[in-house]
Amino acid sequence: MAAGKRKLAGAGLATHSTKHSRNDQTRVEADDSSNDSMLASDDSDAESDSSMHDADELKLAGENHESEVGGSTERNKARGATNAEIMALNEASLLFKSNLFKLQIDELLSETLVTAGSKVTRDLDAALKQIRDVLVAMDSTKEMTVDAATNLVRKLGKQATGHAVAIPFPDPAPAAGLALKLAFEAPEVVNVVGSYPLGMAVRTQRSFNVDVLAQMPAQMFQERDYMNYRYFYKRAFFVAMIRVQLHASALNELF
Repeated sequence: MAAGKRKLAGAGLATHSTKHSRNDQTRVEADDSSNDSMLASDDSDAESDSSMHDADELKLAGENHESEVGGSTERNKARGATNAEIMALNEASLLFKSNLFKLQIDELLSETLVTAGSKVTRDLDAALKQIRDVLVAMDSTKEMTVDAATNLVRKLGKQATGHAVAIPFPDPAPAAGLALKLAFEAPEVVNVVGSYPLGMAVRTQRSFNVDVLAQMPAQMFQERDYMNYRYFYKRAFFVAMIRVQLHASALNELF
């Protein structure tokens, strides 16, 4: 009986020990599961924090972009219209009476206007400079009578062009034996004037005109040249001499 009691006691101890070990194992597994759950929760929290951080960055970037766009818009509003824009609006409302008509005029001018200094007129600008250089370097003549001046222009014109050139005197022409002395000196000032330098020259189907100003030197005039067409006679001789000397220059071969 005693042996039987000891066996039962041993079996009971063994059963108790087994129960303890099972409980310990269950607690360990529960602890591991809890730890895994905590780690998963931490990872989820980290991902959530990262998503919130990304969302904050996107929101901040959007606010910055809106701020830049708003600032640019405010600057454009603050800048206002330029003088050219205001003048264009006034012209459209006062002169053209119609925006469509103004657009048609602008299109027409863009096709016909000739602007100095552009790529299209580069050769023309170079030619005008050459003409100026020739004009300011022309030979002078001494004072002579009207008849002598007429013969000189006729002779030089025949040499340069092959036919006689007449002085374009106004009507009435100077009378024979008029006590008037004519002389020629190179122009003091040579400028391109008129519509071309202003950007308002209009191209026609064939060509367009460029106006060149040649100023007569002051020493060619006398005090009483305002009387009896004396100024006009001197101007006619001045123009005739420019013509014949231009034909006699190297420009005659170039153009």
